[in-house]
Amino acid sequence: MLKGNSLIFAAITVAFGISGCQSADPGTYGLYKDYRLQSDNKAYAIGTNKIAGAAWGARDIQEAQKLAIETCVKLGGKNCNIVDINGSSVTN
Repeated sequence: MLKGNSLIFAAITVAFGISGCQSADPGTYGLYKDYRLQSDNKAYAIGTNKIAGAAWGARDIQEAQKLAIETCVKLGGKNCNIVDINGSSVTN
């Protein structure tokens, strides 16, 4: 649900192993790059199954976090958590 001028963007991502390393699908990287360029009141969430959601342009940080998690879940994300707020990594 959009409120005010909020924009929500999301990407479905797939991880795959390459020589013992994991790399995310270019869609996830593109979403994260777009997210990083946005103004404050933004949040980025990702699920344990590598489905991500992001929100920016929200009224406040709490709304951005709520919208990012909602988007992640709506796209099928499992156990979605906020991993970045306003360009700063979040540890759970």
